[in-house]
Amino acid sequence: MGAQYARRVEPVAMNNWVELAVAWVPFVVLLGLWFWLSRRNGMQARGSSGATLIELYEQQVAETRRMNGFLERIARSMEKHEPPRRAS
Repeated sequence: MGAQYARRVEPVAMNNWVELAVAWVPFVVLLGLWFWLSRRNGMQARGSSGATLIELYEQQVAETRRMNGFLERIARSMEKHEPPRRAS
């Protein structure tokens, strides 16, 4: 009837693992390098002022607290000087 073809059986399991490892190794290496560099230089990086990011963050927190104090004083002052409301 028709032509018969010989079917070739290849070892599939080991070949797939090797291909998978070869495909993912560059990605994993780049990810590891990025993580290592970010941990090494991340919070020690310096801004244009020369202060570290942690120092800049602490300055921002202190400034925010100072502004909140001023706003609370303004709110208390406005409550004291609020004109009396008429009863309806």
